[in-house]
Amino acid sequence: MRVSSIGNGRMLINFDEKGRIVDIYYPYIGMENQTSGNPIRLAIWDKDKNVISLDEEWETTVLYLDEANMVEIRSDIRKLGLSLLSYNFLDPDDPIYMSIIKVANNENNNRNIKIFFIHDINLYSNPFGDTAFYDPLSLSIVHYKSKRYLAFKVFTTTSIFSEYNVGKGDLIGDIYDGNLGLNGIENGDVNSSMGIEANIDPNSYVKLYNVIVADRNLEDLRQKIRKINFANVETSFTLTYMFWRNWLKKNKLFRNSLMQDIKRVYDVSLFVIRNHMDINGSIIASSDFSFVKIYGDSYQYCWPRDAAIAAYALDLAGYKELALRHFQFISNIVNSEGFLYHKYNPNTTLASSWHPWFYKGKRIYPIQEDETALEVWAIVSHYEKYEDIDEILPLYKKFVKPALKFMMSFMEEGLPKPSFDLWEERYGIHIYTVSTVYGALTKGAKLAYDVGDEILSEDLSDTSGLLKGMVLKRMTYNGRFIRRIDEENNQDLTVDSSLYAPFFFGLVDANDKIMINTINEIENKLTVNGGVIRYENDMYQRRRKQPNPWIITTLWLAEYYATINDKNKANEYIKWVINRALPTGFLPEQVDPETFEPTSVTPLVWSHAEFIIAINKLLNHI
Repeated sequence: MRVSSIGNGRMLINFDEKGRIVDIYYPYIGMENQTSGNPIRLAIWDKDKNVISLDEEWETTVLYLDEANMVEIRSDIRKLGLSLLSYNFLDPDDPIYMSIIKVANNENNNRNIKIFFIHDINLYSNPFGDTAFYDPLSLSIVHYKSKRYLAFKVFTTTSIFSEYNVGKGDLIGDIYDGNLGLNGIENGDVNSSMGIEANIDPNSYVKLYNVIVADRNLEDLRQKIRKINFANVETSFTLTYMFWRNWLKKNKLFRNSLMQDIKRVYDVSLFVIRNHMDINGSIIASSDFSFVKIYGDSYQYCWPRDAAIAAYALDLAGYKELALRHFQFISNIVNSEGFLYHKYNPNTTLASSWHPWFYKGKRIYPIQEDETALEVWAIVSHYEKYEDIDEILPLYKKFVKPALKFMMSFMEEGLPKPSFDLWEERYGIHIYTVSTVYGALTKGAKLAYDVGDEILSEDLSDTSGLLKGMVLKRMTYNGRFIRRIDEENNQDLTVDSSLYAPFFFGLVDANDKIMINTINEIENKLTVNGGVIRYENDMYQRRRKQPNPWIITTLWLAEYYATINDKNKANEYIKWVINRALPTGFLPEQVDPETFEPTSVTPLVWSHAEFIIAINKLLNHI
């Protein structure tokens, strides 16, 4: 399981519950996992006892370092009478990973040990055609293929790793005698290992430095890693720590010491969004690679919906530059007709999809219209908060205006034409989609007016007014909203958590009787052990008699109650979410209704974004 991550827009690294690096994303955040999800293994050999211990045996705790996007890992190795403490971080700008490792001797005698690092690297996310070699110039192990180069190095204040091996297959078997094979080069599906010897005085410790450098060019890579020594790493640790502490200061939300549990998850939520954001503005849904090995695909894409909500959360927290970076990414991928497709790769190319272009005998758009609407809504929400019209105007011309025109044209009898729903399962006219379109049109009308498009502004206002009237006429039943109008023009009465959307996007007031009735239906039908499931009889990742509660759906109710100023009820849902977080603060997509263990990807950026939104609503900042 992924339990923590570090990132800087050029590289993202995930750690598992044993504190091992399990994913290395470079050069795009989410597009290529240079490990394919295989952990970098650690082992320690005790020369005197002639005993070896592997990382999977260790009792390990993984946490974020206090108020910093840096990971602290503690391991107790009882078998050897040793313990490890490491601080793991990325350079704030360059794709350089550094780790400071303290190996402590808990016994009253001198110890002679070797620490081994075993790398199973698959460049471009596949094992074919890799080469790895020992480089005597940079004193490192280099893995390369085409334009992907990774260098690995471990050293102390006085020495560099003295042993290595490069070969095919599992290299774990090579370490049991305490010595590595010293093979200097191999190609194909190739792995590598490094070993460094250390002598530790009784009840003392030795300090190691582990470094990984990535580049697209061999000579640049070798120059970078040659320059790194223990003094560089120690200095980088201090600078990186201060960078992240100061980065968090942009958020002015917390002044109450009684809210430390909330602040911890809030800070980690900011880190998660930042770590999952590429330098070019793409924000992927999750970096959890585990689904790839099960389903052949995963969440490592930029869904405009998830990303828009994440950008909105960044804006609320005060990180306007990051939100603008995402909006610029979106303006570069919009379709010529003004809409956004299902999802995108971080390099702006079209990603995989399961939405058809031809459905029930006719051509359709393979889209979820709420994704286009949400990006418009988020951009104009940004403008309302910061009033930075000079920065918004290019986005308006390139994306917002074409998208608004598309949404107005993609209407029939006062409602948006059918598209796929936010759960990516059904086709029709969905209340969530309708609500996001309404929010985009009404907010877009204000921006259009402010930039001088007064006629378009009037058209948008007229269209949104007609839309609201048709929703209240056709998308209600028994005093509440309905989930959708299906392909046969029938009302779908299934209670769905996304029915919260009309209040959130301004279609109706939160205190309107129809909204109160709708929220009551959600709570009555969808609450499971304190959390909220997506909809009645949801089968996705289901393991029990009851469906899985989701983090985002539970937070939607927290947002509703915070909006109507019922803070006690909002706090109940927020506390439930906090209790579902991993010890690191990571929030999953959904949890088992009985054990509350994550049942899907962890972390989910959307979960963290909704947490930020809910806390801002709770504290009346929106």
